[in-house]
Amino acid sequence: MRKADIACGVIILCIGLLVMFESIRLDIGWGMEGPRAGFYPFIMSLGVVVGSVIILAQAFQRKGVSGPGQPFIPPEAIKPVLQCVVPAALMVFLTEYIGLYVAAGLYMAVYMRWIGRHRWRTVLVLSIAIPLASYFLFDKFFLIPMPEGSLTRMLPF
Repeated sequence: MRKADIACGVIILCIGLLVMFESIRLDIGWGMEGPRAGFYPFIMSLGVVVGSVIILAQAFQRKGVSGPGQPFIPPEAIKPVLQCVVPAALMVFLTEYIGLYVAAGLYMAVYMRWIGRHRWRTVLVLSIAIPLASYFLFDKFFLIPMPEGSLTRMLPF
């Protein structure tokens, strides 16, 4: 587990540093109109870098927690991991075709019903209301377009 923590910590640190340097290139300052393009990505990447440094420090401080023959993921933990990964991967894949809002609504519906075992009424209300509210907040109010799918681009609104 220690080696896996170190490997994941290094990968996450590299991603955080890459985003941080790209944010600096975009300008992380504050202008008359508010924060520049790189401001929020820089703050987020700073959190990722600090978190990965903490993970690495904790991993290096541990000495031989698990035996050499133990698997990284125990067999009984594979099913719950796949229950999280498969819907998320499908959402990312479907975003290209049906757009972020519809894909997010489907993701929430599947996850809430399959994993959370919520009632259908709760699932339908939240999986429609949250993407709809996000659409009006980002696309209409803040004028920040989110990814549209190739199928949803053909819609008239």
